[in-house]
Amino acid sequence: MGASPSNDVIQGSESPSAPINAARRSIVVNVPVERAYQQWSRVEELPEFITPLRNVRRIDDTQFSYTWHPDGEERHGVLHIVLQIPCRRIAWRILSDPLMSGVVKFEPRSKQETEVTLKIRSVFDPPKLSLRLEEYLGNFKRLVERERRQNENIAV
Repeated sequence: MGASPSNDVIQGSESPSAPINAARRSIVVNVPVERAYQQWSRVEELPEFITPLRNVRRIDDTQFSYTWHPDGEERHGVLHIVLQIPCRRIAWRILSDPLMSGVVKFEPRSKQETEVTLKIRSVFDPPKLSLRLEEYLGNFKRLVERERRQNENIAV
């Protein structure tokens, strides 16, 4: 399944020099909401599906250092988890770049299906931002569904 038709791209500006764009994408994954949430909440493992992200290291309970490689350019920063509601929502902001933030929401569709909605605010242009979200969610779906199939095969 691909991104849902309720996807939005919003363009705005908080300052004249730095336009802020937001994009939202959703995907349905064939795993229970607990499993989807559990995978995303393992922040150190985000590079498994957010491919430009590297070297995520825990600083404390809510902060993580990281290296980011957008378009081959290396950047370093600190990600701060600002809200975590188990099996419902995780929100974060980038301390080194106040213009970047995001939230991921988990909505059970059934006992074995979860709608995952990712919304990011960034300085990336809207088409590029939308493509990135689609890529990350597609990677996430493949990861959690592959792990589910592997666990089912072990249990048999």
